[in-house]
Amino acid sequence: MKRNLMMANAIDVMNTNLVTAHPGEPVALVCRTMTECNVGAVLLVENESLVGIFTERDLLNNVIAPGLNPKSVSVGSVATANPKVVKPTQSITECVKILREQGFRHLPVVEEGKPVGIITTQDFLHFTPDENEQVGDAFKRSQQTDEEGFDPYEYLGSGGVGLPRC
Repeated sequence: MKRNLMMANAIDVMNTNLVTAHPGEPVALVCRTMTECNVGAVLLVENESLVGIFTERDLLNNVIAPGLNPKSVSVGSVATANPKVVKPTQSITECVKILREQGFRHLPVVEEGKPVGIITTQDFLHFTPDENEQVGDAFKRSQQTDEEGFDPYEYLGSGGVGLPRC
């Protein structure tokens, strides 16, 4: 895994241990799987293609709040259909921008319509200490060489990494 977040792509941070479900499965069964696998999202796959994503937010907003029975409602009917996706080669900067601007916590990674990974906001936490050290080192170098106008946000690339706001 690359340790330089500025140069990383989706493939460098994505989780490839995917938890998937068929859209016809009952929500209760999918939620049990989410609990057992300790994940906040399940990719819905049909004929090997990504057709949706079911997240904790979908459970709360589309099942619990309207009072639906999770044992009888299919996950595909309450999940987010055709979710925003990225390719493995997309830059981390692009991925973070999507997560931040769209308010997502999960971003599927696909190749030719097939899911190959998922990026979560937590995946970026693995890089945070190294990135902070890189900025600190660059700042120290700029002070030693009297470099004018050092901007740590510019160093991080277009406003830094940041995680989506709640």
